[in-house]
Amino acid sequence: MSWLTPNPTARAQGLKSPRLGDAEQAVTIEKIRSSMLAALDDGSSSGDRQHRLERRIHHAEDAQGLWALRGDLMAVLASVHGEERAVKKLLQLTSLFRDVLPQGLASGLDHRGHGKSHAGNDA
Repeated sequence: MSWLTPNPTARAQGLKSPRLGDAEQAVTIEKIRSSMLAALDDGSSSGDRQHRLERRIHHAEDAQGLWALRGDLMAVLASVHGEERAVKKLLQLTSLFRDVLPQGLASGLDHRGHGKSHAGNDA
């Protein structure tokens, strides 16, 4: 499979997690999407930046797209609620990705303090 494949569905099929079936993966991705949107929709707003992020979350095609938006989510949440609360929320959301990310991305979950401890592996 070429990474230059113009069909995003064909490219995504090569990135699917082997841990879940298609239906289970779709449900989990929607749970992640809903959780990310709920984190933004708590009565506070950071204006246009938040609205743009909400649209990007709505339109993310897969788990990798949502995974890539975590940094932007952290920035918006930190600007509204402070860094400590934003980090806690992001840690909760990150754990939802465990079974839907391809192995290359999922292996990084344990190195970020969301699973097994890997003392000395933080570089």
